[in-house]
Amino acid sequence: MSFGLALAGGGIRGAAHVGVLLALEENGLKPDAVAGTSAGGIIAGLYASGISAQELSKIVREMAVKGASFADPDVRGILSLIPKLLFRKESACSGLLKGDLMEKYLRELTGGRVLREISMRTVIPAVDLCTGLTVAFTNSLFGLRPIHGVKWVTGARLSEVMRATSALPAVFRPKMLDGMCLVDGGVADVLPVDLLIAAGEPNVLAVDVSEYYKMPERINLLEVASHSLAIMETKLRQCMTRGEKLLLNPGLPDTEGVLNLPQMTECMEAGYFSAKKAMPRIKRIFGS
Repeated sequence: MSFGLALAGGGIRGAAHVGVLLALEENGLKPDAVAGTSAGGIIAGLYASGISAQELSKIVREMAVKGASFADPDVRGILSLIPKLLFRKESACSGLLKGDLMEKYLRELTGGRVLREISMRTVIPAVDLCTGLTVAFTNSLFGLRPIHGVKWVTGARLSEVMRATSALPAVFRPKMLDGMCLVDGGVADVLPVDLLIAAGEPNVLAVDVSEYYKMPERINLLEVASHSLAIMETKLRQCMTRGEKLLLNPGLPDTEGVLNLPQMTECMEAGYFSAKKAMPRIKRIFGS
């Protein structure tokens, strides 16, 4: 049976998705389609580009150690923000981090490929602040079912799409692309099962890591933004009908901080063991 994998956003907890993929590959199960939002969108995009679960696990371990080197603060924008606010002038600072270094890294990993060059059905959503629409980036427009409030787009570079879906508001600059101002897909659809079904894959294994995490004792802008979004995403999930065949909720460790990178390895291992535990059910549903 063909099946698709829908991966939720969740900051560093998204590393659990790699653990799930490791467990699936070990048992001879490979999804025919992937969809993902935010951190899940990055994993989905890398996997669809041909990077194996084993290779992804190496990337996770590297990011846990040196991922902070990809932080590129908008120093000029930050320094000008307060004076301009005090004098009631417009500020050009749209996010603390530019996100350019991470996009460059993702472009290197994917070889600069555009979505049309991907053979696996792939869906990665972002939200356009100009229109309020969910922009569902996909590798092919063939056979798509229209959804109210969703704009289907193909042809974009994969690294740009992964950057857009993970642009946490106020923390990362929005991704400007073809007249759109794109931010984190979790603003509207943190677990894109509905989009994967609309793209033609009715058999969906969903992995949800988007439960809001423990608030750190030291509160900062990044944590306020990410924690607020996580709470909003939790409420949205309660109001949405998705339609997956099976939902996995990996038993993740208490993570403190959305970018507490050293915990990524622990999250990946938790995803692996959760998927191994659920493997009899996964095989029964998707292995025939």
